[in-house]
Amino acid sequence: MANTDLWDRLGKTDPKHTKGFKRAGGFSGTAIKPIYSYRRMTEEYGPCGIGWGVGEPSFQTVPAPEGEVLVYCTVSIWHGDRANIVFGVGGDKAVIKQSSGLRSDDEAFKKAFTDAVTNALKLIGVAADVHMGLFEDNKYVNEIRQEFSTPAPKRANPHVTRPEDVLEGTDQDVLPHQNIDVAPLSKAKANPVFKALQDELWQTGTLAEMEHWSFTNKDKLSQLPNDWYQMMRGIYVEHKSAILALEAGDDNRMAG
Repeated sequence: MANTDLWDRLGKTDPKHTKGFKRAGGFSGTAIKPIYSYRRMTEEYGPCGIGWGVGEPSFQTVPAPEGEVLVYCTVSIWHGDRANIVFGVGGDKAVIKQSSGLRSDDEAFKKAFTDAVTNALKLIGVAADVHMGLFEDNKYVNEIRQEFSTPAPKRANPHVTRPEDVLEGTDQDVLPHQNIDVAPLSKAKANPVFKALQDELWQTGTLAEMEHWSFTNKDKLSQLPNDWYQMMRGIYVEHKSAILALEAGDDNRMAG
């Protein structure tokens, strides 16, 4: 694997998820929608908290001239493994001087946090083409727009861990493989289905009950959008691990 494989996969940005901006002094550029960066990480690693995640942020406020107050946020991002950590720093103005006087911004801490997360993600290549200034080239933007408008072939995600790779057991111990020939539900219709499946899964207390849940709900599972299906697989792994831990504890108490 080349050192830039991850960078190359994450580095191209869909122009639909960018917008131009202008700041005082004539500075202009291209901004990336933060939610798109999170989506790219989820596509690469799986749901946030399972395949990648954000550490607890720390904030610092700094007095600035003329009564303004700056807020800075430092945050860590882990990806693939919790040991793979990068850091980002972001900032904003919590108190702003205007012609009418000083004004506080109750969104400043959130903006600083989002800025810090985005800055951390760019260290592993997320939206690298924007940060490298390639979006200033109209030819590049047109080419990348055409590339994203063409459906990409499905590929296996090397970073999303399958329950088969984590847990011992037969194929009946894991979720059925998603049927790619079944059209997924829309997000609106999938939401109540996902919640019902999750609640039913959490009600199971033995491996046999989990196996029965998996078998009886295979059609519903196949109707989930792929990212929701991967999230359900992660929940399945965690729940099964909890049941195995409880059973191991019971065995130890009996042995004692």
